[in-house]
This record gives sequence, structure tokens and C-alpha cells, in this order.
Amino acid sequence: MKILLVSPVKDISRKTVDMVRFPMISPFYIAAATPEEHEITVVEEETGILDYNTDCDLVAITCMTATSSRAYTIAGEFKKRGKTVVMGGIHPTVLPDEAKLHCDCVVTGEAEPVWAALLKDFENGALKEFYHGGAGENLDILPRRDLMTPGVLGIEPIVTSRGCPYSCEFCSVWKFFGRRIRHVSIENVIKDIKNSKSKRFMFLDDNIVGDPVYAKALFLALKELKIEWVGQASISFAKNEELLNLARDSGCKGLFFGVESVSEEKIKRMGKSMKSQQATIDAIKRIMSSGIMFHASLVFGFDDDDASVFDETLEFLYKTKIPSATFNILTPYPGTDIYEKLKAENRLITENWDFYDHCTVTYHPKNMTVDELYRGYQYTKKTFYSFGRILNRFPANFRTPLIFAIANIGIKKSLKEENSFIKESLAKLHLLIDQQKGIETV
Repeated sequence: MKILLVSPVKDISRKTVDMVRFPMISPFYIAAATPEEHEITVVEEETGILDYNTDCDLVAITCMTATSSRAYTIAGEFKKRGKTVVMGGIHPTVLPDEAKLHCDCVVTGEAEPVWAALLKDFENGALKEFYHGGAGENLDILPRRDLMTPGVLGIEPIVTSRGCPYSCEFCSVWKFFGRRIRHVSIENVIKDIKNSKSKRFMFLDDNIVGDPVYAKALFLALKELKIEWVGQASISFAKNEELLNLARDSGCKGLFFGVESVSEEKIKRMGKSMKSQQATIDAIKRIMSSGIMFHASLVFGFDDDDASVFDETLEFLYKTKIPSATFNILTPYPGTDIYEKLKAENRLITENWDFYDHCTVTYHPKNMTVDELYRGYQYTKKTFYSFGRILNRFPANFRTPLIFAIANIGIKKSLKEENSFIKESLAKLHLLIDQQKGIETV
């Protein structure tokens, strides 16, 4: 049997392959879980071209909310050609009935536990409409790296764990992977790294130090491989000096941290490990003084935010000299607590998933207008990535100049294109808002 695995882009006309592409790995785990007698083809739209006339028996599409509209279009094109289509991923997991409208079969949760049974059912003409993979125990399936397209600068994606014990109001990861952290054996992590033939990696774990005991053993093993890597971690990582030094010595060059907000009130309400702005500043200094580049992720548009949050954020970033940052507009993804809250309060502007992309306002903010949130978001990003600000925060230890350059130049390059996209989206949203007002006044 010939199987086509597809990972769609959000917008086929706006690929990011020429910038810093966030690597996908899930299709290659599905390929690895496929019995050897089947022939597998993987198409990542970021790097490849999808041919709807491909000779295949079964099409499997994975998608997030941001790529769901494109995924539904792809599914429709294949169904027109008489192909059987399976859909899975975070969006079909939280909205399986919606996904089912566009395909023959929906897999919720992790697909690996049910994939072989699904294929057998398909061969026997008994494919079910829904399969629930849940959160599987066995994470020791190695991805099919022979099918992967090399990442930018040879950076390969890798996973050592799944699951998150936190339930942040704007995140639905725990609904897909579960609350308990599960691990790939360190032996298989090392084997996967060696199979890749690369020396640069991006760990896709939601929190690479979520289990300190496992992280310590992992970092000690990585040290022997002489690799370079980046990943994601909780800012509480700064409290464990031994683990911090082990990460650096294992080849860690930079980490992505979900700072979310610099507002004192918001920090306290979120109930995270850092209880104040000063505690956050101290943690950032400890991490950067260890030689690990700190990349912050910040979110604008919480109910605590007003128009002062943008200058407050810039002042915080200037004071801490954080090397790079990702700025996001709060996006109430389906399956999250914030989505349910805003929907119940009748504050959603649209449930057209094309707009759910971290840089589009999809709801009515509490203490700002839609336009104020847009302008503040653009102003902060443009100011932070001005050449003067970039030079001001250049890393003094010169340990991470390549990572620094990739993050800053890559994001700065995207600003012009994003601003044009945002302008177009804003016009569409104002039309939707006017339509809503028209309905309310009838």
C-alpha cells in the first residue's frame, strides 16, 4: 500500500523556508510506526511541492489550528480524486467533529498507538470514523530521518519527551500529550542523534528540564557527542545552577522561554515559578551569565494589559538586554481555557481559523481597542528589532553569535512581509466587526 503523509503550511503563498523554519517531526514518527510492507512518502509543504495526482492509496494529514484551513483544502482535493483521507494533530483532536466534515477518518491524540490498527482496518475495508490514540506509553520509536529534508544550517529536530504538567490558559498542549511527562530513553536519544549525522539540533520538548533527574542524565550523555543545540525550557531552570552548567557544557547555545508578560500583576496572576518582575530579571541574568542565549516569548492582549504594556515591555527588554524575543498577540485557540472564556463572554470576533496565527487579533480586548493592540504589537516589534537595539544587545561573551544572528536577522527580515499581511487581516477583521454590529442593531 502507498501512503502519503502531508504537513501543510498556513498559506501556500507565504512559506518561511528562506527564514528560520521551525522544524516538523510528527510525520516522521508516523512513518516509523508504519509496517515495513507499506511505501511511505512525506510532503512538508514548507520545503516540498504537493502533487494531488500522486499515486497513493491513503492520504494522512496532520495539522494545527493555524494550518487547518489549508489542511481542509488539501483533504478536499484528494477526496475529489477518490482518495481516502485521514486527519490528525492538535486541531482535529480538540475539534474532531469539525475535522470529520473534511475527511474519512479522524485520529485524536497521539497517532502512533493506533496507526498500525488503522492501516489494517483500511486494508480490510473496515476503516472507522474515529480512532483515539491518547497519550502512548512507548516513546522509543525513532523517527524516519531518511525521509526528512535537512533543516536550515543543518539543524535537525529532535524530541526527548511529551506531556506537560501545567495548564496555561492559552495553551492546549496538555490536552494532546497529557499532563504526565513521558520520556524517550536516553539510549534512543543518542541513537537518534547519531542516525541524523548532524551536529546541530533543536529539541522540540515543551520543557527540556521538566524532569530535572532525566535532564541531568541527558545533558551528561550529550556532552560526549560534542553537538550544539537549542530548545525550550521553563524560566525556573535558573534556580538549578548545576543543571544550568550541565546544559551549557552539553552544547546548549540558546533556549526559548515563555516569559509571556512583564507586568507585575500578570506575573502574580499566572502563578508561575517567578513571582515578581525582579525575580524574572534575576533569572534571566543567571541564565545569560552561564553562556546560554535567552530567547523570550511575550504575549500581548491579556485582560490585564492596557496600552502601557508595550513601553513597559520595551523598557524591561532594554534593561535585561535579552538577545532576542518573539512577540505574539494572544490567540484563543480552540481547546484552551481562554477560548472558552472569550466565547462565553461573546468577545470572539471570528472563528475563521485563518486568523488564528499569533499576529492577528481575533477577539475584543478588555482594556484596548483592536487597533491599539495591533499598533502596540507592531511598534514593539519594530522598535526591538531596529538596528540600534540589535547592536545594543549583542552578546558580550561571543559564545552565541550565530544563534543571535539567526534569531535577529531572520525575524527582522520577516517584519516587512508580516506588516503587509497584518494590514490586510485588519481590514478583513474590521469588516467582520462592522457586520457583527449590524446584526446587533437589527
